[in-house]
Amino acid sequence: MKPIVAVAAALLSVAATAVRAMTFDCVAEPAQRVQIGTPVTGLLASVAVGRGALVLPGDVVAKLESTVEEANVALAKAQAEADEAVQAQQTRLTLAEADLSRSKKLVNSGSVATSKVEELEANVEIAKRDLDTEKRKMLLAQIELQRQQALLDRQSIRSPIKGFVAEQSLRAGEFVRQDSPIMTIVQIDPLFVEAYVPVDLWGKIIVGTHGSIILNQPDQQRRGAAVTVVDKVFDAASGTFGVRLELPNPDDQIPAGQRCQVDFDVRSQATISP
Repeated sequence: MKPIVAVAAALLSVAATAVRAMTFDCVAEPAQRVQIGTPVTGLLASVAVGRGALVLPGDVVAKLESTVEEANVALAKAQAEADEAVQAQQTRLTLAEADLSRSKKLVNSGSVATSKVEELEANVEIAKRDLDTEKRKMLLAQIELQRQQALLDRQSIRSPIKGFVAEQSLRAGEFVRQDSPIMTIVQIDPLFVEAYVPVDLWGKIIVGTHGSIILNQPDQQRRGAAVTVVDKVFDAASGTFGVRLELPNPDDQIPAGQRCQVDFDVRSQATISP
């Protein structure tokens, strides 16, 4: 009985090792490849970065000609800060309230008629409404300033991601349409390692499975990565399915777009038939 158990254990070990030793071709691709465009058409005034430059989220990478938008912002700002009308109406209200207060004190002595008090009360109400109207005008002016500032901001093209400029399609002085990419930015931290493995490994390679990756550049050392995507559709022609591993690249030292080799640690999944 013991020899049979020993043989079975040996076969299990060999099977597990065989599965683990299977190596597959892979490609290390950028996590994102973003073509930077513009929401509006216009003349490209400047391009701040060129091919190979590192950009961070929010960095201005290009600007459209914005003379009109800048003038509109200046006008809207002047209107939003003009509070003279509000101050005048506030002074008028203060004066009306003072007249009403004095008249109320004299009404009992008969020096001021009741109709006069009613007229002064009406003046106070009118002054309050005029003041509210001027305040509302200032609020609308501030909203208009925000709108004009938003239109001006659209003339500055910003990077949505951290990455490197892989391609610059347009130069300063060229006309930009909404469907014309200005440049392409790629994110290489992390890298997405794409591989296709035989359908025999379906259910053995799952999300979270550890993989060991060898890249030619910058060296040929093994790097660990975890499976993040397992395709749910097989490729019937090749008898494979796709998997994606996420390889950290915090220092951006690993170039994207290179071929690699990957093997998976699926020993815990290995089984043999009795």
